[in-house]
Amino acid sequence: MEESLKPEELALALRDLHAWAIAHAPAEESALRVRIRELLGVDPAELPVVSRQIPLWERANLQVALDAYLGSDERWHEFIGLSAQRGWHMGLAELAQRPTSGGAWVAFGPQAGPQEHVTVQVGERTIVCVAAGLFLIRDGEEPFVVAIRGGDPHSGEPDVVVEAMGREREHLERFLEEIVRLMGVHNVYRGRVLEVGGGEWGGPSFDVRALPTVDRDGIVLPDGVLERVERHALTFGAEADRLRDAGRHIKRGLLLYGPPGTGKTLTAMYLANRMPDRTVLILTGSGLAAIGPACQMARALTPSMVVMEDVDLVALDRDEYSSNALLFELLNEMDGMQEDIDVVFLLTTNRPDRLEPALASRPGRVDMAVELPLPDAAARRRLIALYSQGLEVRAQNLAELIEQTEGASPAFIRELLRRAALFAIESGDGDVVVDESHLLAALAELGSDAGPLTGKLLGLQRPD
Repeated sequence: MEESLKPEELALALRDLHAWAIAHAPAEESALRVRIRELLGVDPAELPVVSRQIPLWERANLQVALDAYLGSDERWHEFIGLSAQRGWHMGLAELAQRPTSGGAWVAFGPQAGPQEHVTVQVGERTIVCVAAGLFLIRDGEEPFVVAIRGGDPHSGEPDVVVEAMGREREHLERFLEEIVRLMGVHNVYRGRVLEVGGGEWGGPSFDVRALPTVDRDGIVLPDGVLERVERHALTFGAEADRLRDAGRHIKRGLLLYGPPGTGKTLTAMYLANRMPDRTVLILTGSGLAAIGPACQMARALTPSMVVMEDVDLVALDRDEYSSNALLFELLNEMDGMQEDIDVVFLLTTNRPDRLEPALASRPGRVDMAVELPLPDAAARRRLIALYSQGLEVRAQNLAELIEQTEGASPAFIRELLRRAALFAIESGDGDVVVDESHLLAALAELGSDAGPLTGKLLGLQRPD
């Protein structure tokens, strides 16, 4: 009887058999590669591949551009999902490789997989976007293949990659150019109000925001102040074509400055309400780090307005604060913007004296600085009437209240009326009637009883 193999000898024999099978098995082409070769009519390994990276925040625009391109009656297409290896999808160069002998290509080469999509919310609109997949396309008589992949920082590709492979490189390049053009034509952010923030993976985010309605009567400023703001922001835009014909530049910068609570943000909202067809990008907090992408979008979606609140956070005078990259990026973006495009830079600050002179004192960056001061007695009377709307106010003598609110901001007076309404509700059994006692009690609580910080937060500045 023959002696049986030891386990380790059997293992070595099986290894050698597997190696022999890989070396001698005939090459076999995957079904997906067969589809690509049949469409193109040649071996795809011999064809050029062109690609373009699309920023992740433009994913929705890429999808609507693809939909518009593929929706033409002159074009046929089929969408195929791609298999993934640990979240990574093959590019067209890998898909086009010739199969090697041994059959390993069939096991690990290009395979069809599930169709992958991701939804992007743009205001009230939900856009279903291709996350990864392959388009087989015939444009008239010209066949080509398009791959979409990436857009996932986990995979090391934070941008969406669009690749095209076909018989004519010029046709592929024209396809990518047409997609970029259609992204501009069908841009889902055009005419929207966008709040710019920091994205989950370090890139920017653009969220559609619904602004409250602010009409002209809701802005209480000294005579002539709002008119100057309107002329610079609105009239320049309305007369943009005539100004260009006259050789005047259209790009403009407007700085609104003044104590906290005097209406800088409210004025920006009012201007946005007055220009419903203008794309508005609002940068606050972490969004200030996205100056570059925001300005890129502003250029693409003119007419537009870039609102940077508390710009001093990135533009403090370099003599008192070490310079930072965001300041230089802001200066470069404002300088690099073409003068004949209708873009408004609207900047706000509570500390104009501390702004970097290169921003605030150089022509061509900020063309007009407008102070929004604390309201005088007449303005405070108008503000009390404005914020009393919807309330029944029975105050025979408002003179005392107006005198005692010297140094109060519009934001303080608004809160004063809200707090007085609360006192009226607490003290009454029926209709809400605000009298002088409620107003004075609210003033006492906001101005002193709660401590000086509350008043300061609301913009109260007591005269010395």
